[in-house]
Amino acid sequence: MKRISFLTAILLSSLLATAQTINHADAQVLEKIKQENIKYNTMTCHFKQVKHLEMLGEDIDSEGKLYYTKPDKLAMRYDDPEGEVMLINGDKLVMVAMGTRREVSAQSNAKMQGMKTILSACLEGDVKKVGASKITCKETTKYYVVTAAINPASNKSDIVEVVLSYDKSTLTLSILKTIEADDSYTIYELTNKKFNQPIADSIYQN
Repeated sequence: MKRISFLTAILLSSLLATAQTINHADAQVLEKIKQENIKYNTMTCHFKQVKHLEMLGEDIDSEGKLYYTKPDKLAMRYDDPEGEVMLINGDKLVMVAMGTRREVSAQSNAKMQGMKTILSACLEGDVKKVGASKITCKETTKYYVVTAAINPASNKSDIVEVVLSYDKSTLTLSILKTIEADDSYTIYELTNKKFNQPIADSIYQN
């Protein structure tokens, strides 16, 4: 009996660690976004990126082309700065910056796995998968704005909150803001989106 009680306590604590607070109206919005995005298997778009470094008090602007193929292939190829790359291909994460190439396994690196999970979930429109403790939605004339507070127990990335703007006409992601614990943040604005077009495997290799 004591063993059963002990196992039950472990199970309950695990469930509580991953529980999400979402009210009924917001859950309906999230489900609508998720269902609409199911029909998209690939996406290509132009992106503009603003990275704010709180400690330095400065912003770094960049831009390029983003490619995504469900469930786990993502490429961000930068035109400015030219030649920089971020790739996710299954378990592999590759970053090229300032002429230096770095490759890590997302499976063996909790922070990289957490970042991969967040990016994929946001692009797929399945926000519940980001590992959030609380998700809220609000509506503007153009967007459904979804804010997710990241639960460190279920997502080990440095990101503590994501703010997502889904275009109300297509229900696809248009703006992604990731916020870190020190108030640094990165904003990605996606434009010229195209869906379900073939993407060569070479795009996800470097």
